[in-house]
Amino acid sequence: MSDRASEWRQATLFDDELEVVRPDNIKAGISVEDRMSYYQAFLDKFKGKKTTDDCYTPPEVYDAILGWLKGEGLIDDTTNIVRPFYPGEDFTQWEYPDGCVVVDNPPFSIYSFIVRWFIERGVKFFLFGPQLTLRVHKADVCFIPTNAVITYENGAIVSTGFVTNLIEGVRIWTAPELHAAIDAVAPPSRLKAKNTYPHNFTNCATLGKVATRLVDFKVLSSECEDCGNLDAMRDAGKSVFGGGWFLSERAAAERAAAERAAAERAAGISVQLSPREWEIVKRLSR
Repeated sequence: MSDRASEWRQATLFDDELEVVRPDNIKAGISVEDRMSYYQAFLDKFKGKKTTDDCYTPPEVYDAILGWLKGEGLIDDTTNIVRPFYPGEDFTQWEYPDGCVVVDNPPFSIYSFIVRWFIERGVKFFLFGPQLTLRVHKADVCFIPTNAVITYENGAIVSTGFVTNLIEGVRIWTAPELHAAIDAVAPPSRLKAKNTYPHNFTNCATLGKVATRLVDFKVLSSECEDCGNLDAMRDAGKSVFGGGWFLSERAAAERAAAERAAAERAAGISVQLSPREWEIVKRLSR
């Protein structure tokens, strides 16, 4: 057998060239289980990534939204609900009977196009949308930035808002009852509450926030004392992770100033309206 015939060839994902893997590069004595583990890891590299275009709505969330729409009088039991967004389907080829309402979760990659397409054809809709880019330029619709954190059936967790042409005369509405209805059936994962400490105590977690904003803060050894835990935390059966330091009044004041400076840097640039934009505000305020 020729050397070439004894080579193992493996196609790379995004290249026409082949990566040559020779038998002498394979570890000797590797078990069958380990070989299968390596092979599975190789296959996993080719699995599709989760995207917002593959987010199939959990039934309980969809039902909660329908319930809210009914409660607001936007639809009723006789409304013809249409769901045109299915894998491999072309929503532009669907029939939209008079009086129907599209209540569905469209692919976010063409979200603006879909909104405009329905508006141009007079189709009524209540659509899911991406929370941060919910606005569609000059679209005559109501934007509902509920910031509902929904875990979709593919496991993707997406901050979701909604857009509709069922509500006339309203451009923006937070709709807290809709947010509550979704949370009631699909509570989002909550971040653990973080402790806050008095200015006369600090720890590495707090100081790290100051350091990452490039704010200089220094405490003399004569103005601090090591502390493994605080009495209030100990009484509650908790501890200060990593411990910290007590600070003198002067060091505490400097700590407060350093944190204010860090917060200002974290806030970024304060953007102001231009004279032209203030004229728009004046016109709206008449």
